[in-house]
Amino acid sequence: MSGGVDSAVAAWLLKKEVYDVHGVVLRLWEEDSERDKIWTERTCCHVPMVHYLCLKILDIPFEVFDVVKDFQRKVVEPFQAGYKMGETPNPCTTCNAEIKIRTLMEIMEGKGFDSIATGHYARWKYSRHFEATGLGIAEDPRKDQSYFLARTREIVPENFLLPLGDLTKDKVRDIAFKAGFPVSGMLENQEACFVSEKRIPEFLEKSEKNKISPEPWNATDTKGRILGTLLNGIGLTRGQRRGVGIAGGEKLYVLNVLPESRKIILCSKDQLLESSFSVKECMGPLFDKKENILHDPPLYVRFRSTMAPVKCQSATPEGSLFTLEIPHDGIVPGQIAVFSDSDGILVGSGVISKRPA
Repeated sequence: MSGGVDSAVAAWLLKKEVYDVHGVVLRLWEEDSERDKIWTERTCCHVPMVHYLCLKILDIPFEVFDVVKDFQRKVVEPFQAGYKMGETPNPCTTCNAEIKIRTLMEIMEGKGFDSIATGHYARWKYSRHFEATGLGIAEDPRKDQSYFLARTREIVPENFLLPLGDLTKDKVRDIAFKAGFPVSGMLENQEACFVSEKRIPEFLEKSEKNKISPEPWNATDTKGRILGTLLNGIGLTRGQRRGVGIAGGEKLYVLNVLPESRKIILCSKDQLLESSFSVKECMGPLFDKKENILHDPPLYVRFRSTMAPVKCQSATPEGSLFTLEIPHDGIVPGQIAVFSDSDGILVGSGVISKRPA
């Protein structure tokens, strides 16, 4: 449980179905480091709110599990390392796979529970094309969170319940109001839970203050012409326009971040469009199959949770390179490519590889 509306309503619905519900909250961050932050920049698991919800409204037992060290080692440090390599990591998918779901599974097995449940908007569906059960897009596509669960290996329908998959966000909020939850005080966190998007460079610089050279970076166009300099390119991401600090006659976007040469390459909007991409660290039925995946059924991909799926096709037998039916500007190294069939059922995922400079 996070202290937000969704996980609270998920617990409330399961209790109504006569499940024996136990709440779990994971402490991800040291309390002292949280105290001075505004709500929207605190970690997404808010212990005091969970305490109130479980004791005062849900009337269920709950436990707090400290995973601060694992969170730092498996989520925060890879996040920092990815940016230092010029990539843009997705800490939420990593946290779900390496911390939240994995820890819940360990608790379930250790305490003898039958299953775990979360407040994610996703649902289980059977893919007739790939003959496998996978996570499907939620009833409310605006809130669908199947993307953020795409890197999680351990879950199956028998041990992972998703009570909100068939509900819209409006319906969930309505249930929360009627159940007496303090909805106005249960705000949602939309970004990396330990830092807001606007403060990523500041967060990275603070974390690496003894390792960042004072030597400035060059900003060039795609032909190598120097457009200006900046103090530090770490923290910039492909497709970014605001906050770069380089003026030009046209709107310029980050095309590539090259830490090894202390350089960023800027381009026009249309130069961000690409029609192919490579993936690494692949997983899922799409990649588990032993036969050539060039002949798979129609395949679609998303590079972020809110993106409309784009039709794609494997360009290699093992599935490391894919081509897009329509060029897209959202191919960002370090982000997650999530593949689905024509019914929107997830069949695989991979980390987008960085192209050679």
